[in-house]
Amino acid sequence: MNVAVRVTVTGMLAVASSLAYAQSAVYPNKPVRWVVPFPPGGSADIMGRMIGQDLAKALGQQVVIENRAGASAIVGSEYVAKSPADGYTLLQANVSQMTIHPSLYPRLPYDPLKDFAPVTVLGIVTSVMVTTPSLPVASVRDLVALAKKRPGQLNFTSSGAGSSTHLTGELLKQRAGIAMTHINYKGSGPALTDVMAGFVEIMFENLPSALPFINANKLKVLAVTGKDHSPVLKSVPTLAESGFPGFDMVSWQALVAPAGTPRAVVDRLNAEVAKVLKTPEMKEKMTGLGTDVVANSPEQFAQYLREETAKWSKIVKDAGIKLEI
Repeated sequence: MNVAVRVTVTGMLAVASSLAYAQSAVYPNKPVRWVVPFPPGGSADIMGRMIGQDLAKALGQQVVIENRAGASAIVGSEYVAKSPADGYTLLQANVSQMTIHPSLYPRLPYDPLKDFAPVTVLGIVTSVMVTTPSLPVASVRDLVALAKKRPGQLNFTSSGAGSSTHLTGELLKQRAGIAMTHINYKGSGPALTDVMAGFVEIMFENLPSALPFINANKLKVLAVTGKDHSPVLKSVPTLAESGFPGFDMVSWQALVAPAGTPRAVVDRLNAEVAKVLKTPEMKEKMTGLGTDVVANSPEQFAQYLREETAKWSKIVKDAGIKLEI
């Protein structure tokens, strides 16, 4: 490369860098789209709208919640992955689409570790193990004993095939050495209805969806699946306390941007979202959704993604699950 060409290339890079810096310095100067890859009305959608409302005040720009549901959150995730990396299109991501899908779907149209810039984990969502009220068990140990007495006769369900709650059930089967059949439903609503009616005996579900039915005694709760007790179900033991040391399976919600988004924009989003999440009012709202606020750094989130991907990959492989889009 001759001197003139080198000077030209260097100049172009400098201009591009200056433009990126200038764009990030005035960010945001128009509305920001917050894509929720699930239908309206669910706990993820409610969370996004709560945070988005306060974030809009902090940014001085409207934050528009856009629901792009379909194919287990793949539709919305692919859309954001292919959007301009300018900080104006963000994705509310969860454990399934970011760390489970790569092992489940051979032809996933995005790479969670390469196509997104981590911003922050919004919160960790507690999951619970519940049963139909008529099932003659009062603890996880009782259920394991019943499953061993009736191998293959007990059924369990979840919010969907390949979801974190489905794989939590698969892991318990492996750890307990029991045979149960997963009954696949398209969404937690119909599944919860059939568990309450006794058509399916057991369900693993995120706490926000199950809590009203637990409180109404329409579901029997045996354990929480994370390492800590839930502040809204303080007397319910963890699976680790129920005979499975180290059992820690939770769901989470997070915020990511398209890969290549300027670091200054990512840092601004991280800082403003963290401020929103750490207010007493938002913490109380998140607790009401069965969610513990996290608000970590982009680096911490990136490391967490790698760890979670490795963990779920092993579970998927051991369970022998493969799905098609």
